[in-house]
Amino acid sequence: MAKSICICGTGSYVPERIVTNVELEETSPTNRNWIQEKLGIMSRRRVAEGEATSDMAVAAGRKAIETAGLKSEDIELIILGTITPDRLIPSAATIIQRKLGAVNAVAFDLNAACAGFVYGLITGAQFLETGHFKNALIIGADTMSMITDYEDRTCAYYGDAAGAVVIRLIESENGIKSMYFASDGRSVDSVTVKGVGSEHPLSEEVLNNRWQYLYMGGKDVYNKAREIIPMSIRKALKMANLTIDDISYVIPHQPNLTLLKECAVDVGLHLEKVAIVLDRFANSSSGNIPLAMDLLNQEGKLKDGDNILLVTIGAGWTWGSVVLKWKG
Repeated sequence: MAKSICICGTGSYVPERIVTNVELEETSPTNRNWIQEKLGIMSRRRVAEGEATSDMAVAAGRKAIETAGLKSEDIELIILGTITPDRLIPSAATIIQRKLGAVNAVAFDLNAACAGFVYGLITGAQFLETGHFKNALIIGADTMSMITDYEDRTCAYYGDAAGAVVIRLIESENGIKSMYFASDGRSVDSVTVKGVGSEHPLSEEVLNNRWQYLYMGGKDVYNKAREIIPMSIRKALKMANLTIDDISYVIPHQPNLTLLKECAVDVGLHLEKVAIVLDRFANSSSGNIPLAMDLLNQEGKLKDGDNILLVTIGAGWTWGSVVLKWKG
């Protein structure tokens, strides 16, 4: 039997604190009806004081390692997709490595904005395909509340969460069937944290213009996502020699429900096959897809042999899709 790269364990974590639309409406310039009806978001999670991205990632990672039947010291590679690392230096992945006790792992961060988890999964798969590593822990985690501007109505979009998977190269007919990713760097200002980097270091100008917070041009994002998500789905399906009817679940990045509904109609996908978690957890950037995957797995909805399609788009622009046959 040929060897394939399979997801052998999943895990996720969300903070305890729930922030409702009513609470957000009381403190920010937004409207609960608009949030619920347009975005499809009912609530989001927010980290506790002192809780960092690495803490969420470790909690999710531990569960993924456990469900994979491994120990922390067995992990050979850790890739963290994030835009909210604990510190600029060192990488949050090395902090995670220390907290997990994954003493034999190589660890690094990957910033592809909301596409971070899918980029991480594709990157990790390459290392396994070459035989350099036998397994990898791929994590998507973001503390969006740390870069959210609560004086802007787009604050309603974001929440904090983490998800993780363990991938292994094993003898199986299941596993990853296609991988596609791409980028287009012409949209640097459409979604950005303009300040506190080398281009605009921390200064009075940065603070006065609130450049330390995430800016999102809603119309630009919507139009690009509306174009890219269906295209990426079709691309991955063609590479896997499958049709949309062969897919049991599409697990997408979660910008807003209206967009996801339109994309589903575009590709001929029934909405019940779209894994939605934004209603409870909002947009947690790289955390969305692995969180949704783990919840489906916990609920016993992912069956051996099911075809699963992951699709995402992030700032940059960055985007990608993966088709995999689930190994139960």
